[in-house]
Amino acid sequence: MFFSYYVKKIRKIMKSLLRTLLIIPIASTLIYAQEVNSALERMLKPKVSYESSYMADVTIKGSSGGYEVAKNKLKINNAFLALEYVNQSFIWNDIADLPFGDGVSKPIELLHTIKADIKLPYKVNEELFIINSVSVTSSFESNPEDSYSFGAFSFASYKLDNDHTIQFGAFVNYHPINTTALPMLSYSYRASHQDGFKSVIGFPRTFVGYHLNKHTLVRLGMIYSQSVVKLGDNSVIEKKGYIETKDYMTNVGISSNLTKDLKVELDALYEVQGDINTYDSNGDVQNKYSVDPSFGVNFKVVYTF
Repeated sequence: MFFSYYVKKIRKIMKSLLRTLLIIPIASTLIYAQEVNSALERMLKPKVSYESSYMADVTIKGSSGGYEVAKNKLKINNAFLALEYVNQSFIWNDIADLPFGDGVSKPIELLHTIKADIKLPYKVNEELFIINSVSVTSSFESNPEDSYSFGAFSFASYKLDNDHTIQFGAFVNYHPINTTALPMLSYSYRASHQDGFKSVIGFPRTFVGYHLNKHTLVRLGMIYSQSVVKLGDNSVIEKKGYIETKDYMTNVGISSNLTKDLKVELDALYEVQGDINTYDSNGDVQNKYSVDPSFGVNFKVVYTF
């Protein structure tokens, strides 16, 4: 009797332990699944952004001729897919003194860019995160034929600790007249934090910011950009040719989350250096120009559904 009593007690304890051992992994799996579903839901949420900028008195070096340009950009995206449309409209000054064109007609009135890209983010572990992307872009004045370029980048982010992260990778963009390959290397400090100082130092983008509060950030930065546009069939710059622009743009501004779904940004712009190259229809360089530094302004609004 005595022995039988303790056997029953031991069996009861073992059953309880077995239930506990079964419940813990099941509960952990359910919690992990909920976290994964929550993260995926956030990544799938679409965003719509509208951006408008204006650059004043952009003068071609060595002449009094130049232009003003207004740029508008509409973008729809989530963490995996993005589609954007950009247009740029020009107002020209002292056309007769421009080093290109016919001295009478406006060299360019309106440019269009349409871009689609796919991103494949992958979390390797708590420290390493990788993003791969492919894109197709069409930039043209009037006819999109022969205007397409194809881009790809691979980018890794390695978290050293909660405050310090390094990013490294490469970007390649193929265009029939000019293929660009650039390194991507940066160091970030508290980049995902919502208080105090934060920074990203590297290429092609650098910025330093300070959170006035968890909703409002003031920042100072610089970014390098490059693009190739197909000119019109009757362009006075180069018939059926191309124009390439490269610039280093600095900005100082403020961004604010007005609600959890709505964000606005306002920046003053300063183009430190700008270059313009023209190509004929065969992709051969015809002329190279530079522009004097110029000022501008940029406004952006982002809504997350």
